[in-house]
Amino acid sequence: MKFCLINNLFPPLSRGGTEKIVELITAGVKNFGEVMVITSQPDDVSSCKREDNLTVCRYNPQNFYYLMDDGKKNVQEKIFWHLRDLFNRPVLKFVKEQLNKFKPDFVFTHNLKGLSLGIPKIIRKLKLTQIHTLHDYQLLEPHGSFYRQGQNLALKGPFYALYRYLTKQAIKSPDLVVSPSAFVLKKHREYGFFKKSKTAVLPNPIIINHQLLATRYPLPAKLRLLYLGQIEPHKGVEFLVRTFLKWQNPNAALAIAGNGSDLEKIKKISKNDARIKILGKVENEKLAELFQNTDLLVLPSLWWENSPTVIYEAYGYGAPVLVSDTGGAKELVREGETGWIFKSNSGDDLISKLKMLMENKNKLPLAGKAGYQLVQNFAVDKYISKLLELCQSLKK
Repeated sequence: MKFCLINNLFPPLSRGGTEKIVELITAGVKNFGEVMVITSQPDDVSSCKREDNLTVCRYNPQNFYYLMDDGKKNVQEKIFWHLRDLFNRPVLKFVKEQLNKFKPDFVFTHNLKGLSLGIPKIIRKLKLTQIHTLHDYQLLEPHGSFYRQGQNLALKGPFYALYRYLTKQAIKSPDLVVSPSAFVLKKHREYGFFKKSKTAVLPNPIIINHQLLATRYPLPAKLRLLYLGQIEPHKGVEFLVRTFLKWQNPNAALAIAGNGSDLEKIKKISKNDARIKILGKVENEKLAELFQNTDLLVLPSLWWENSPTVIYEAYGYGAPVLVSDTGGAKELVREGETGWIFKSNSGDDLISKLKMLMENKNKLPLAGKAGYQLVQNFAVDKYISKLLELCQSLKK
């Protein structure tokens, strides 16, 4: 079989979880046939490099600016960028040429914004089978997070209606739509997307190549909390730190690991509390050591998360989780078994859960072991097996 994966970025160019997932799927389907990846690059020269049965084709979208520079641009520049992204003829020509040469049995599309949202039209014209995976809300609103100025968006008004009309016309109804969470799939359905598509909820894949960390037991006197991820407003890090500051328990500690636009603010807020440590970005090879010194991962998101990679990672290291009840993150938690859920943006509820766990720390290792068992279901080989089953069902 031949598989083509299309995503706006591919390692070494990466923004986060989506690129990791695309890379894992690429490595997984390589075991079942030839694979081509089509992605972007900031350089002006297009390139296709083949190694064994994997070909990676990179192309500069020739838009007004490169995808990874969008944080520096104003609203007007972004509007023109999005319009060109919908009808980017050079990209569509390049993609059509590669698909015609490769002739894949299945085309897996992921985040297309930044290459061109017009790519599905090319796939349809060539009568190829398309499987589209949802990673965020970029088909529903330009930013993709559904979150602005401290709250989730209602998406009302002519601007959002026009944007959704254009993206809906571009994506149409792929043969199959895969979502890591039921929540994100439901949101797209609510806005009229994928009316004729088959759909499936399939949690993201993860590599499990380490043993359950027994060194964290017996538990120390302190309750060691960890936030791991982007330091951005919608991630709720400021809320977590301010809530922790109110909870004046000397036997609790909080580590913040990651980078982002709110990092300096978090440093300033927490500088007078010795219980809080700001670690900055932690490389993958250091994660085992980090989780070795963690009793509980806290995910305080304010936005509607899809299926956060960090929860899978925590389970893989035998760490239980405490997550807010917004979006799809809670779908990964078995309440009281692999972790706990608190009301989003409620400091009182978060402190209540932390107090309960401080008084019942014996629950933590049990939940960690249960999470470790649960995450075995999300191993890459099992994900690929389920994905290929879904692909074959489209041919019947």
